Amino acid sequence: MESGQKHDSSMVLLKRLLKDGAPVHAVGIQGHWRTGSVPYDDIDKAISDYASLGLKVSITELDVTISGASGGQFGRGFGRRRFGNRKPPSVEDLNAQAKAYKKLFAIFNKHKDVIERVTFWGLNDRRTWRFGQHPLIFDANNNPKPAYGAIVNEPSRD
Repeated sequence: MESGQKHDSSMVLLKRLLKDGAPVHAVGIQGHWRTGSVPYDDIDKAISDYASLGLKVSITELDVTISGASGGQFGRGFGRRRFGNRKPPSVEDLNAQAKAYKKLFAIFNKHKDVIERVTFWGLNDRRTWRFGQHPLIFDANNNPKPAYGAIVNEPSRD
């Protein structure tokens, strides 16, 4: 809901709800993105737009895939783990993912006054709904990936 018509519609709905006195205090943005196609500008604008309404923002279900689709698609064989790429990610793929996470957390830090939380959608690349797409900051053996370092080393804007 950070881009395009979904975002525009969410703003219309939220303005109407707030005008009518509904107890809306925050908005959640599901963060299912893919390296190479993360809508950074849209995310930044959406957070600003929601903040302009006096709302807090939570980033929920955060994952950034290296391969496969970036939305909520389960793919063929969901549950049998037949979708996604089973080969290990390349160094280039891991670095691209780290860059994506770094840019995302720079945006989140920029808006830290309204960001309530960031929730990763899985524990590691073995325990994720996007198995085989290497979406998280820990590999299948719980080792930190370059994305972890990119986030931890992202300077806060205190």
